[in-house]
Amino acid sequence: SHETSLRTQSRSFHRTLHESECVHPTPAAMNMSLLIGFIIMFASTGAYYAMSLKYPMEKRTFHYVTMFVTGIASIAYLIMAFDGGNVMVTLASGDERKFFYVRYLDWAFTTPLLLLDIGLLAGASLSHISFIIGCDVLMIVGGLAGPVFFPANETAKWTLFTIGMIWFAPIIYAMLVEWKVKMNPAVAGTYSLVANLTVVLWAAYPIMWALCEGTGVLSDETEVILYTILDVTAKAALGFVLLGNHGTIEAATSGDKAGLPMN
Repeated sequence: SHETSLRTQSRSFHRTLHESECVHPTPAAMNMSLLIGFIIMFASTGAYYAMSLKYPMEKRTFHYVTMFVTGIASIAYLIMAFDGGNVMVTLASGDERKFFYVRYLDWAFTTPLLLLDIGLLAGASLSHISFIIGCDVLMIVGGLAGPVFFPANETAKWTLFTIGMIWFAPIIYAMLVEWKVKMNPAVAGTYSLVANLTVVLWAAYPIMWALCEGTGVLSDETEVILYTILDVTAKAALGFVLLGNHGTIEAATSGDKAGLPMN
């Protein structure tokens, strides 16, 4: 019957649409950026481990924390390079774009470790570091929830994003103000460099979100390239800045056998 024919055509159309959404070859520039990101993160992980061997076990806290930052990031970048960890979403404008949710899983693990590094360097209490890490996770969830659940709902997406940004404020305040109060003068120079650059780099991520996941102004390829530059700088490059200063590592791990603050 005509009705049966229409149902058959509808099923065929939806099957074709589903297949087209599942097979999206990663453009060359995007794929190359992701591969470069993987190589740099993976190589940095090995380099940090090699650098740790110059210190006794009780002074390797920063090396190990930083090593797992880039180690986790390297796996995330390899997944993205294989065109995994993403879904196609339709924005309010009707445009389709690739959303890499695995990037947020990466951040949910690596940014708390980065904050642990910076907090330990400042000699902050573990309770304060834990609070700031909690704020960080809530910030990431705010940025992730909108594109996943409400890619075309501007009100819901931007409300969740705004709530996430509220949790960003205590993180900035801790790194720029609170953690500088009782700092060991021997680590002040390295701390200021790492913390200040981290704040500047992290402040670029919400701008990227607004231009990519939020409005779709930038293309998928541009998004991947710029996020890769930010990630490599914030994780790998700053890791070398921190770990490359022997005096800072010695001073920051001299408090006790574990190299952790006791306050």
